[in-house]
Amino acid sequence: MKVRASRLRRRVALWAQRAATPLDRRLTERGWEQPFVTDPLATPLRPRAGLRRIRAWERRYGYSLPAGLRTWLAISDGLYGADGPLIHPLTAIGPMIPFASVPDLVVQPESWFELGNPGRETVCIDLGYRWPGGDCPIFVSGDDERGTSPRLVAPSFDAWFVRLLAEGGREYWFDSDFVSLGDPWAEHRHHAPKPPLSERLMPLAPRVLPLMHPGADDRSIATMLGVTRGDVEAIFRHLQHAAGP
Repeated sequence: MKVRASRLRRRVALWAQRAATPLDRRLTERGWEQPFVTDPLATPLRPRAGLRRIRAWERRYGYSLPAGLRTWLAISDGLYGADGPLIHPLTAIGPMIPFASVPDLVVQPESWFELGNPGRETVCIDLGYRWPGGDCPIFVSGDDERGTSPRLVAPSFDAWFVRLLAEGGREYWFDSDFVSLGDPWAEHRHHAPKPPLSERLMPLAPRVLPLMHPGADDRSIATMLGVTRGDVEAIFRHLQHAAGP
């Protein structure tokens, strides 16, 4: 256990140095890493993901990972807590699976990715924009069965990661006094660029608008307009973003 704790402590210190990110003072105290290794079989760290694999992921999805996350994955391919992956290994970081309904959202942004699944709700990252004064913001998915909505919990990966470590890996965003940064979809529409629409599809947008709603049948709309379902999705993305603040 001491060896695993020491290894985690050294890896986090290395990450902070490479990412040029100051650590919470709690992470300078002895024993902060104990919640991650209380189980004799716990292995919070994983072999690193090489930069070649990280670049391949970015090419595949068309988005750059924030520097702090890239740095951590190059040190440890994920991070595991008592109840699951706080940070997924690179191969499991993929498009977010929705668990909660979002008003006015017809097609989920392509920039929303599931980052981890520590227990009660999935942790996600929006790679579509940079939060003012931060980086790609972190949000939690919400869950209709639990009656919770998606909400932003940190302005950047670095801020979220440092506090997560300082809190012993627990889902601190469920604390009664925690104040979220807002609604992920509203902030995405406010900060992210509007998805472009080609000149070919632009004339069809007024015909699609009255048909656009959560659960809309894109197949029947595509058939009616004589276009592909991908074309309809592109129109949806453009119109739903334009309707935002």
